[in-house]
Amino acid sequence: MRLRHQFTISLLVSSLLGLPVAARDLTPEEAGTLDKAAASYLRAVDKGDAAGIVAALPPRVLTVFGAASGIEEKNLQKKLVEQTAALMKTTDFRDVAAAEGTPVAGDAQLADGTPVVWSILKTSFVSEADGKAMQNWQPLLALSEGGKWYFLRVEGPQSKQLAAIAYPFLADIDFPPAASAPAN
Repeated sequence: MRLRHQFTISLLVSSLLGLPVAARDLTPEEAGTLDKAAASYLRAVDKGDAAGIVAALPPRVLTVFGAASGIEEKNLQKKLVEQTAALMKTTDFRDVAAAEGTPVAGDAQLADGTPVVWSILKTSFVSEADGKAMQNWQPLLALSEGGKWYFLRVEGPQSKQLAAIAYPFLADIDFPPAASAPAN
């Protein structure tokens, strides 16, 4: 995924993705760190690295999920790694990629004063389970907090609600829908 500055396209993409008009291009430093972090995350998915996938989840989302489920954060991480590993044993993921282009960024500040930079990446992959292969297209929420990028799939109202509890500014964002079709 090569990130380039394309102001006009960024404005068009921001309107299509439901990003605020104040969306901006990533700085070169943000683009570089996002590119590296996204590549690492997508490699973890491609390799079935459950610990790597869970490590990329935003800590605030884990805190909210843990509180809602009554599981301590330490135990929650362990349980999520186990569940992700079990999924990876029954489903093969391949051709994992992020779309080329310039994702636009949004800026937010949380109630505790923490600044957050966020973006939506378009990802695609093929999943195969029980002999059936599906081509998938999914938005991937990228959040930079404390200088580190985290990733979260937002696939519908329930996952959006969970994300918005941790990051209230996301409640007003229209995420592009996930889609899938049989793979050849």
